[in-house]
Amino acid sequence: MIILTMNTGSSSVKFSVCKIDERKMLIKGQIEKIGIENSFIHFKKEFEEVKRKIECKNHTKAVKYILNLLNSPEIKALSSINDINAVVHRVVHGGEKLVADTIITNEIEKIIEELCPLAPLHNPSNLEGIRICRQLLPEIPHIAVFDTAYHKTIPEYAYHYAIPSKWYLERKFRRYGFHGTSVEYVVDRAKTILKNHNINNLIVLHLGNGASVTAVRDGKSIDTSMGMTPLEGLIMGTRSGDIDPGVVIAMQRNEGLSIDQVDEVLNKDSGLFGVTNGFRDMRDIEKRAEEGDKSAQLAIQMSVYRVQKYIGAYFTILGGLDAIIFTGGIGERSYKFRQMVLEGLIALGVDINLKQNESAIHGEEAIISSSESKVQVIVVPTNEELMMAIKASQKIQSTKEYQVKPN
Repeated sequence: MIILTMNTGSSSVKFSVCKIDERKMLIKGQIEKIGIENSFIHFKKEFEEVKRKIECKNHTKAVKYILNLLNSPEIKALSSINDINAVVHRVVHGGEKLVADTIITNEIEKIIEELCPLAPLHNPSNLEGIRICRQLLPEIPHIAVFDTAYHKTIPEYAYHYAIPSKWYLERKFRRYGFHGTSVEYVVDRAKTILKNHNINNLIVLHLGNGASVTAVRDGKSIDTSMGMTPLEGLIMGTRSGDIDPGVVIAMQRNEGLSIDQVDEVLNKDSGLFGVTNGFRDMRDIEKRAEEGDKSAQLAIQMSVYRVQKYIGAYFTILGGLDAIIFTGGIGERSYKFRQMVLEGLIALGVDINLKQNESAIHGEEAIISSSESKVQVIVVPTNEELMMAIKASQKIQSTKEYQVKPN
């Protein structure tokens, strides 16, 4: 079975084609700066990388460009677009109604649209991609995979906020959590990597421009740092993470900022970017910190401290810890950041193998804890596209109407 994955953002479309029976990505890429000058496509096929400028005024043109590319002789892994058996779409927010992988119908589209107020920066773009693809590829099934779905097992006392109950009853304001597809993938890989170890209690650190911590017991999420939106929790590239709500009130009262302006500040001008006065990439920040930049040093210390606080809290609610998983761009490639986090966890029985940690910088799976460590620590590169494709194929095969034979 061959699955096309689509992740439609406000100005980008990420895509991949996966051959499920071989767990193989045939092509993976993205179109960026949609509707902006200097749009371009960047994709990898087999051992070749291609980047070229294109004219792309809207998402419809972007999706058509991708489908034409997949149907062209340039993509030798496919004989034609007709090889594709299904399309799976990433949807950020599924709310309380959409808590499992779902065959997309007009009714499902309507529910996703109703959930847009919970994820105004993501769901509208996700929905636009779905509608365009269903129109252009109407003969094959389309499946939605939700970032929030993995966290449906979080208990009620953990997902409720201490706000007037009508806000939950009428508006469904509560903790949902995100990065679910990534967490599910790396937890599954951890079982294989640590097959000779007891790993019932896990903490997953998805550290990148967006960052979260998830506590996992027996394969199920029991708490996570992101909340109703991806703004809560860890310090991120441009998002503030946890903040006293009183600061928001003061920003509006004292600075005269509108709600939209506050939203812009907390989501796009805060986090690492805000602390360092303009830098959000951890590679740049680490380099500046080594050169003596005080704001860069502070940003790293703040980020490490916040991660350690969540690990300590989740260690307690899990009742112990078997393994810590690092994933995401920073988690997979910054050995210095991992070292700083782990060196503060000695009281939890964590002992790092410095040599193994320092060598784990190339996006490869690795065990970085020492043989003396009571807690296993591993690096697992995430692969959300592969997980989406696997989940889509499973959904299709379990739905009699859409069952297909393997290619």
